[in-house]
Amino acid sequence: MKKVYSFCLALILAVSTTLTVSAQATEKRTMQAGMTGNFGINMVNVLDNHMEKESFNHDLSIGMAIHTSFKSAPNLGLATGFEFDFTKLNYAFSSDSVFYRYDDTQIFNKGQVGGTEFLLRDRKMSNVSVSIPLMMLFRTEAVGDWKFFGKFGLRNSFLISQKITDNGFDVTQVPVQLTTAKENTNMKSFGENFFYRGSVGFSAGAEWNFIGSTSLVPELGFYYGLTPLHFRAIGDNFTLYEADGTYFYPRAKQNQLILKVSILF
Repeated sequence: MKKVYSFCLALILAVSTTLTVSAQATEKRTMQAGMTGNFGINMVNVLDNHMEKESFNHDLSIGMAIHTSFKSAPNLGLATGFEFDFTKLNYAFSSDSVFYRYDDTQIFNKGQVGGTEFLLRDRKMSNVSVSIPLMMLFRTEAVGDWKFFGKFGLRNSFLISQKITDNGFDVTQVPVQLTTAKENTNMKSFGENFFYRGSVGFSAGAEWNFIGSTSLVPELGFYYGLTPLHFRAIGDNFTLYEADGTYFYPRAKQNQLILKVSILF
């Protein structure tokens, strides 16, 4: 009889432990965080006749993603995080019509004198930014190991460094005599890119809970650029000028198609 009682007690304890573990495993979490990586295709919209975009313009990003849920509405939440964006922008400029002056690696602003005049043919920009997305998150109920979601909101990017590589010709006489093409590398010109890049967009994806509390989260999104890529509010800070000496700054906006893959815990 004692053996029967002992067996029943052991069975009750085992069932109780199983239910407790199961309840903990299925408990809804209000926050997930982990690593993320992005590949973005930059669709540059050029707004003036001095330049045209070249392919291939793209972003590569790495950072941290955070998904939260509201306690009162667990299928709704916020998606945020921070990401380091490594951006490539390539432009071709109108033939024989865009110039700047420089000395060593410093591009001159309007009003600065001296230096060497440079005929600009094409420009490659390598920028590093910190992006902070702030988006509403809409989730479905779990379907097996999968949840599906959509996001809508803002992507905010702040420029922290830029590197410019220009191809063209040093101009030594008038009329212009083009001799040997030259590459100006690691050029410096504060403000060639606007420090803030804001965009509004949406994305859709899936969350696969493949082991324990760890999920693989792929998503694809489109983001419409709200702010200019280049902006100089003060004319004395312009660096580029036309053959007749008229200064200007490039005008362009950027839309993005972004593939993001995250591991959340």
